[in-house]
Amino acid sequence: MAMVPVACSSGDDEPPETTAPASTTSTSEAPAATTLPAPLADQTAPTSINGLVVDGDSLWVASIDGDVVLRVDRTSGAILERHDAGGAGPDDVAVGPDGTVYSTGFVNGDVGRIVNGKYSVLVTLREGINPITVGADGTIWVGELTDGGVLTRITPDGKTETVATDVPIINGFAVDSDGRILAPAGGPTVGETGGSIVRIDPGDGSVTTVAEGLPAVMASTITADGRYLALANISGQVIEVDPENGSFEVIHTVTQGAPFDNIDAAPDGTLYLSSFTAPTITVVAPDGTISTIQIGQPA
Repeated sequence: MAMVPVACSSGDDEPPETTAPASTTSTSEAPAATTLPAPLADQTAPTSINGLVVDGDSLWVASIDGDVVLRVDRTSGAILERHDAGGAGPDDVAVGPDGTVYSTGFVNGDVGRIVNGKYSVLVTLREGINPITVGADGTIWVGELTDGGVLTRITPDGKTETVATDVPIINGFAVDSDGRILAPAGGPTVGETGGSIVRIDPGDGSVTTVAEGLPAVMASTITADGRYLALANISGQVIEVDPENGSFEVIHTVTQGAPFDNIDAAPDGTLYLSSFTAPTITVVAPDGTISTIQIGQPA
């Protein structure tokens, strides 16, 4: 979800300098324990964060307002890496199977990537790009937070292909076991029962509604055990959806840290929800215990 305008710059500019110590990065498909770098001396956090993704013992988070992608310790919230996005206004973030980190520039359309601690622009699409995820084969999928948008497939070397058009407002999506996109649809203003989940088939470009009657949902994730979870960002309801029969059930209602922007799950089932209005992450443990991580801690 992205509502905050920031200044933009051309994707043709020289890549901005980044600050990142050497580190070991795991894949987004099955994050493992990592040896984390020391916290940076500069622990200044942006005023709010948007997308986030679990990567081993750390989280990658994106901030439109801060124009930055951060790597943080998912226990303490300490900032481990800081990457200036050069005016892109990064909204969402994903990690590929080879450890490459990708981000979507909501402001100027840049798809950024972080490799070996360096940020660069892989390709520039259109303003308003928002959700991003990476398949097990390394394919990058990017959507738009606009009604009638497109779904774009990007190869790791930057080749792009439009695979679906006239897509409804979508955000925070995931790839299912058959390589199709599951996405919350409808946007943030559909009310208590106007939200839905759509399935996009990249093979034929079809967009099918698989569940409806949800509250406004703007983020989702697939857990390690294959459950599809959608997040009602304003109310904080975490909803388990069965895309095969259209049923859904509220499994958590999280108010601490709301309103939220995005959600991801660790392999053990711990959920991480990013705050839309503060540099905090709300943690929901498998037993339902709720806590909050403040991004930026003393080095």
